[in-house]
Amino acid sequence: MQRFELFPAERMDIDFPWVLWAVGWLAVIKAFIWLAYEPVLPQALLRVMGVKLLLAAAPLVVCGIGLWNRRRWAVWGVAALALANLLFLWFYPRSFQAYLVESEINAVAMVLSAVMLLCEGPLGDALILLALPFLFKTTRLPSVRTA
Repeated sequence: MQRFELFPAERMDIDFPWVLWAVGWLAVIKAFIWLAYEPVLPQALLRVMGVKLLLAAAPLVVCGIGLWNRRRWAVWGVAALALANLLFLWFYPRSFQAYLVESEINAVAMVLSAVMLLCEGPLGDALILLALPFLFKTTRLPSVRTA
């Protein structure tokens, strides 16, 4: 079985699948980007979002690194997390406000909101789910040891 590396050198090879590389980075960014901004939300909603994002942070990092290591379980992990995020949004639609950035400058607010929707929100989750066939195709099945 291949070694699990934090930053495998293979991910920088020119023939490394770019979708695998990009979804791995998206998972890692999703784990931490919420620490970089403070949405203007009611306290109760802020608490719910904070708990949700905190619980998802470690699995997103592990799955992102797992994708760079071409592990099949990481594909299942990011798929489950993306689906869970979309279901959370479906059952708790008020949480959509957390992805919208308010600013006095309209253009800045639009750009930052688009970044949040892509990196943390439902747009990023939808892209992960759309990439699943390619992710499964480019990851390795667990090796079976024969005696």
